[in-house]
Amino acid sequence: MVSCEGEKNESKAASAVPLVNVQTTKAARRLYSDRVEALGTVRALEAIDLTSSVTDRVAEMFFEDGDSAKEGDLLVRLEDAAERAAFEAAKSTLTEQEREIERLRGLVANGAVSQVRLQEYETQQEIAARRVEEAQAQIDDRNIRAPFDGVLGFRRVSQGALVEPGDLIATFDVLDPIKLDFTVPETFLSSLKKGLQIEAHTEAYPGDDFSGKVVQLDTRVNPVTRSITARAEIPNPDKRLRPGMLMTTVLENNPRNSVSVPERALVSVQSTHFVFVLDEKTSPPSVVRASVELGRRQPGYVEILNGVEEGAVVVTDGLIGLVDGAEVKVTGEFKGPAEPYQPSDQ
Repeated sequence: MVSCEGEKNESKAASAVPLVNVQTTKAARRLYSDRVEALGTVRALEAIDLTSSVTDRVAEMFFEDGDSAKEGDLLVRLEDAAERAAFEAAKSTLTEQEREIERLRGLVANGAVSQVRLQEYETQQEIAARRVEEAQAQIDDRNIRAPFDGVLGFRRVSQGALVEPGDLIATFDVLDPIKLDFTVPETFLSSLKKGLQIEAHTEAYPGDDFSGKVVQLDTRVNPVTRSITARAEIPNPDKRLRPGMLMTTVLENNPRNSVSVPERALVSVQSTHFVFVLDEKTSPPSVVRASVELGRRQPGYVEILNGVEEGAVVVTDGLIGLVDGAEVKVTGEFKGPAEPYQPSDQ
């Protein structure tokens, strides 16, 4: 009887052991990739400084600060009265030469004038035609037009101002798309290629990501920094990005869709890592310790290369004192990693 009583007491004591309260989540697949961050500078897709090739006064201006212009639009006209007069004189001379040639051709046909005389006038006609072209070029030099579709910057001169070759009239840029030049270590060169997707962000627009792709690599590696310059193109339809801005670039390389668990589910002992997997076949449910092989990480999560299958339920909270085979009580599900601490939010 004493023996039977002892067995009952031990059974009661075992049943009185409290279950461990835990929270769980399912191991799911997430996209992992090698990430490289680099600083880059925004540049216009095309950019020029509008200048004059001749010295003259500004007669008319056909744009305001920040205007858009199409290729061929007239932006600035310089004084060209003398050039137009020379053009009209050259045209008159050309017309006279053409009329004289027509007259001589009739005389040559009748034998009244030699062929040599006609050829002399035809030569003079060619010279007159070249003078007309020269006069037209002089006029064109005084008409400054948009070389491509783009956006104008601030006007740097006013109507009536005297401009000389090299004087800046305005900047002219193509802002959609824009180029982003950034440098990455040479060790990344083997996997850096055209078409590689990037993400970039700037302090000017916190929280906004700008996506683009690599379009070209420099032909040389910098021997001092051992880095190479890459160029990406980023769509910029709203023209928020401007040349000269500093951006942080993120390159995604070697993407892989792998089994993933929250970092907080990991228990590490020296170089060994394991998680507790919920065994729901028992009543109450128990946990099994499983060794795992880790891969890449991203904020709040870690890639599992081996040890846990997709869909396995792992413990994320209540790990303190948890041992292999312990019976547990699931009190909730993992909601997600904590937000990073931002001192500015305080």
